[in-house]
Amino acid sequence: MADPRTTGFRSGVTFVARSAATAIAADNASLVDANYPVATAIDCYGYDTIFVGVDITGGTSPTATIEPLFRDSSDAPDGGRWFRIKCGVPEGVTPAAAANLTTGALTPNADFQELKVFGCRDVFLRISAVGGTTGTVTAWKILIMPGKVRPNSPGLSNG
Repeated sequence: MADPRTTGFRSGVTFVARSAATAIAADNASLVDANYPVATAIDCYGYDTIFVGVDITGGTSPTATIEPLFRDSSDAPDGGRWFRIKCGVPEGVTPAAAANLTTGALTPNADFQELKVFGCRDVFLRISAVGGTTGTVTAWKILIMPGKVRPNSPGLSNG
């Protein structure tokens, strides 16, 4: 699996953020380090957004929904280091009623969807839901490409 931390995550290049030669399933919803090791996070420094797609082998019309998790770099207790971003909170609506920032249901080898990553250094792309018939899936990949460069990010450009 290509590691964007060491291969020069840059515009115009597609990377494999995660992959497995197994059936695809939603990841654990408990946001603890044991479920989301920092070593498997991607470094999105300098990028406001990334593009996310999936490649799923087998199944019948399989889909995957991807949710970015962000890691707090402080010494928060385990279970408090990873967090979600809620979006679409109009005034007067409680944050709990807002939607988690996610892609839609991504189909294999189709279009990439743009996700906000806010230039965070540790982003884990969690499979939050799967659809279709996935029992015969034999392999899957989460694919990423850099999106918009954050303003005032030294050393980065769109070219």
